[in-house]
Amino acid sequence: MIVLRILKRCAYGIGEFAGAYHPAHAGALAVSVLEDRSKPVAVTPSSRHLQKATTWIKSAQDAVQGGGVAWGYRARCGFRRLAPLGWIAPYPETTGYIIPSMIRYAELTGDTDSLERARRMADWETAIQLPDGGFQGGIFGDQPVASSTFVTGQVLFGLTAAYERFREEHVRDAALRAGDWLLSCLDYSGRFIKGYSHFCAPGPKAYEVRTGAALAELADSLDEPRFREAAARIAGYALSMQQPNGWFAENDLNFEDQPLTHTIGYVLEGLQGIAVRLNREDLLEAVRTTLDAIEPLIGEDGRLPGRFRADWSPAVDWVCLTGSAQLAGVFLRMYMLSSDIRYFHAGKRLLGFVCFTQDLGPGIQGLDGGIRGSYPFGGAYGQWCVLNWATKFFADSLMEYFEAERTAIIQAPHQNPLPETADDSYRGKLA
Repeated sequence: MIVLRILKRCAYGIGEFAGAYHPAHAGALAVSVLEDRSKPVAVTPSSRHLQKATTWIKSAQDAVQGGGVAWGYRARCGFRRLAPLGWIAPYPETTGYIIPSMIRYAELTGDTDSLERARRMADWETAIQLPDGGFQGGIFGDQPVASSTFVTGQVLFGLTAAYERFREEHVRDAALRAGDWLLSCLDYSGRFIKGYSHFCAPGPKAYEVRTGAALAELADSLDEPRFREAAARIAGYALSMQQPNGWFAENDLNFEDQPLTHTIGYVLEGLQGIAVRLNREDLLEAVRTTLDAIEPLIGEDGRLPGRFRADWSPAVDWVCLTGSAQLAGVFLRMYMLSSDIRYFHAGKRLLGFVCFTQDLGPGIQGLDGGIRGSYPFGGAYGQWCVLNWATKFFADSLMEYFEAERTAIIQAPHQNPLPETADDSYRGKLA
């Protein structure tokens, strides 16, 4: 039996090695070669990075029908795993929260195309809303088709932003129906007790507090106190999951003993958003506790491991780029709220690392400009894929950075400089 297991592992390893050189996987190989040749460095974020990310999101929308945004672009699939390559079908959850990003980009740059695309995304979401008011988990078309509380909360961000910008009644009605369905799934303690996604482990999640932040936004938009009260309850449950060292329990899709920086980002974004809407200093203090634990874990090059155990020891050696992009935004917003320059520099380092990975552009449509799931590309999160939500959070944090940078330069102009331009050793296309 031992010999058989060894033979199976060897066969799997040979299959994976051979798969890397399959012609269909040329894009993934090109990125991997660029990574091997390059030493990571945190570079100064620029408008070029934002423009490239937004262009990729537009391409992801154009790649699918109806107005939604493609889940992402898969450049390689693993040995013995049959998965489609190229652009993947639209993703309701993340299309929803891409809407406010596109509206913000349009207002920042005057890009009317981004504004029209946001409207199309909102119309697509209202068209696929389920009869109970919720939105389905998974990629559009996945089975079973059933409402998910977390997905519905993330779509709600987009519906609220679209209603605020376009003032269209069908969008308002969709947002109200979504909010009411969420309340029907919530118990007195702030936990969602039904509406669990079929695409992760069932049960309450601390990161659902980001859904609470969406309800707080809806409450302000429609002047509906019941949604504000629900947001406060959801925040209370998330706080109960925070340990004294800032780590959160019940805070991962499947591995709650070592949550992703992505879901850590979610819980911090949710608490931060509710804190601002409800004027809750205790929630901001909870965010600060976690940020203060994370800040010394960020490398000088901006690298942050993708999963952490309860004592904040790294559980993996790869980077979850989605989580790094999210946490950069949380740090930068906390800087704007507190004027603590440490948070600005932590956010800048995290964001600078993600900029470095974006600059490793092999000159292949679907890969260039977007943000990959992991660094290196073969890391376990979003393996060999460029993800629309990673790219969205990257764009969000870049816009946060441009706003925060003006104050930080005045406050501490000579602290912790990063290189202004990228080195040719890690940029450019492969021949």
